[in-house]
Order: sequence, then C-alpha cells, then structure tokens
Amino acid sequence: MPSVSPADAARLFRDAVTTLSERLSSDYGELVPDASAERTRALLDRLEAGGAGSASARGIRLADDHVATLDAWIRLADNAVLHDDTREAAARARIADDLRAIRALSAPRFERLLEDDRETELGA
Repeated sequence: MPSVSPADAARLFRDAVTTLSERLSSDYGELVPDASAERTRALLDRLEAGGAGSASARGIRLADDHVATLDAWIRLADNAVLHDDTREAAARARIADDLRAIRALSAPRFERLLEDDRETELGA
C-alpha cells in the first residue's frame, strides 16, 4: 500500500473517483447511496480541509459517514476481478491501493471495510 500524506489525500481521492466514474455507464451514487454526489463531495471537502495548513500537521480524522463513503469507492475499485482485461484490473487495483492508503491515514480505528448489506447490480 502506498504511503499518503494528508496534503495528498484529497488529490488522490479526486483522481480515483474521476477515474472510476469514467469507467461506469451510470451514476454509482444512484446505486449506492453511500457514494452519492453529496456524500462524495463532503468527503472530498473533509480531505481537503485535513490536508490544508496547520490541519495537515494534526492529520485527517473521518466521521463514520465519510468512512462509509470511502469504503463504497474502495468496493467499486475492488470489483476489478469482474474484468477480463488485465490492464483494467491492474488499474483498478492501483486505485484501490490508493484509496486504502487514504483510509489507513484518516480512519485507523476501522480495521475492515464497513459492511454493506445491500445488493446492487454492480455487486458493490
């Protein structure tokens, strides 16, 4: 897992969401409410605030709803096994690694992804 600084977390998250969203035929947030545009934006705002100035020295601590949103995006990236394209699978694995590094930095109290009991067409 790559090492991430608080200053880099927002950029990595933004890039990951953009890349994953480009690969979808529909809005992921419509299928998985934890990844809605509003919740994703709130998480990005929190990561940006945590990486700015003196806040960066204290680190980033995410609320439970932010962690659930981050976990939803990690699960989407983890769905790489559904692709026969090895380059796509490798790209998604890198994205998942980046998102897990953000999670390790900002939500160390959670050892595992939060459970999502809902079933979706994406299997997320």
